Amino acid sequence: MKMLRSLVAASVLLISSGASASEMDELKVMLMDMKQDYETKISALEAKIEQLESNQQMTTAKVEQVTAAAQSADTSNDVGVEYIGRRNAPVGAGGLLVRNPFGFGNVSLGGYVDMEYHDLDNTNSTFRQHRWIINIGAEITDRLRFNSEYEIEYGGSNAPGADGEDHVEQAYLDYLINDRINVRAGALLVPFGRYNLYHDSDLQDLTERPLLARDIIPTTWTEAGAGFFGEFNPTIGSYEDLVINYETYVVNGLDAGFSDTGLGGARGSFKTDNNNGKSLVGRVMVSPQLGHEFAVSGYTGEYDTSGHKIDGLGFDMLHTFGPLELIGEYAFFNIEEGTTDIANDFDGAYVQANYHFWPEFLNGTFLARDFENPTLTLVGRYDWAQIDDDSDAGTGDNEEKRYTIGLNYRPVENFVWKIDYYVSEKDNETLEFGNNDGIVTSVAFGF
Repeated sequence: MKMLRSLVAASVLLISSGASASEMDELKVMLMDMKQDYETKISALEAKIEQLESNQQMTTAKVEQVTAAAQSADTSNDVGVEYIGRRNAPVGAGGLLVRNPFGFGNVSLGGYVDMEYHDLDNTNSTFRQHRWIINIGAEITDRLRFNSEYEIEYGGSNAPGADGEDHVEQAYLDYLINDRINVRAGALLVPFGRYNLYHDSDLQDLTERPLLARDIIPTTWTEAGAGFFGEFNPTIGSYEDLVINYETYVVNGLDAGFSDTGLGGARGSFKTDNNNGKSLVGRVMVSPQLGHEFAVSGYTGEYDTSGHKIDGLGFDMLHTFGPLELIGEYAFFNIEEGTTDIANDFDGAYVQANYHFWPEFLNGTFLARDFENPTLTLVGRYDWAQIDDDSDAGTGDNEEKRYTIGLNYRPVENFVWKIDYYVSEKDNETLEFGNNDGIVTSVAFGF
C-alpha cells in the first residue's frame, strides 16, 4: 500500500510539473502492471476466504453429527445398557442387556450364585460356597444367536484344598430357520429329562438336587455336538393351546467312567470322543395347555471301543393348579455288559409338590417391605434311585430313598432362601446321604 501511495504521489507530481509524453507512457504502464498484480492477489485472497468458509461449514456439520450421535446414545430406545430382569433377554439367562450402538446384535450378561450350610448326622457341619455361574448370551442378528454358561464350583480348581472345579456348562450357536426347525451346535445342555435343562439354583425350591439328577441322569450333563430344535403349535378345530417342542442332537456321548454308585463319571470330553461311534439324544415335550407339560427323552450310543452301548429312556411332567405345582421325573439306563461285571441297570425317580403362598399378616414386616410380590413356598419331595452292584462289594443292588420337606422365601423371583430337612435310607453302598438325616439351608441369587 505504501508503494501504491508513493506511485500515485509521483504521478501527480509529474503531471503538475509538465512531464513529457514518454514519461507519461511509462507511468501508465507501471500503473497497469500494479493494477493487474493487485487484482491477482485480491482473487487469490477471495479464493482462500471461500475455502475457509467451506471448511467451517463442514466442521460445523460434523460437530452437529457427533452431537446428535452422542444424544442418541444417551437414550434407552436404541443403544445403551438396561437391566431387564433375569431370563428376560432375547437370548440367554442374564438380566443385563447391552444394546449394540452399531446397529447389529445385543449382548446379555448375568449369572447366579449360591451358598449352603449342611448339618447332617455323622458328618461335620460345614458352609459351602457351592456355585458361581456366569451367563453370556448374544443376539448377533435376528437369526444368529449365541448362549453360554460358565460354572465355578467351590472356588475353582485353584482354590485352597484343590477340591473345586471350573468348566463350561454350555456354549453354543443357533442358526434360526423358522419356528419348526433350527440348527444348534457347540457345548450343548443334553435334553434328557426336565431337571438337566432347568437346573439353576435360583430356579429350584430345594437345595439338594434329586437322586435321579445326581446318580442316574448325570446332571449337569453337557455334550459336544450338533442338531436341531423347534416348536409346533398345531390347531385342532377350535383348540389352539397345544404346543409341541423338541430338541435332538448327535453328540460324542457317555464313556466307560460309570460305576455302581452313579453315571456321573461317564461324562465325556469336549475335545475328543473315546470311540468312533456317535450318540443320539433327544426330548419331545407336549403341552396341552399353559402350565401343563409331558415329555419323553431318549438316549443311545456306544460307550467303549468294542461297540457296547448305553440306552436310556426318561419321562417327566409338570402340572400347575393355581398356587400348587407338581413336578416329576423317571429315568432308566441300561448298559450292555462286556467281558467284566459292571452295573447294568440304573433306575431313578422323584415326585415333588410346591405350594406357593403369602400370609397377609406378614405384609407389615421387613419380609415384605419394598417388595412387590414376596412368596413363601412349602415343598415336599420323594426321591428314589437304584443301581446294580458291579460285584465290588458283592452285596446286591445299591438303593437309596430320600424324603424331604422344605420351606423357602422369595422377596423377588430370582432371590431365594431355603431351609430343608432330609431323611435318607439306603441299602448297601451309599449313593448320596446314605442313612444320614439332617438340615440343609442355602441362599441363591440370580441376576
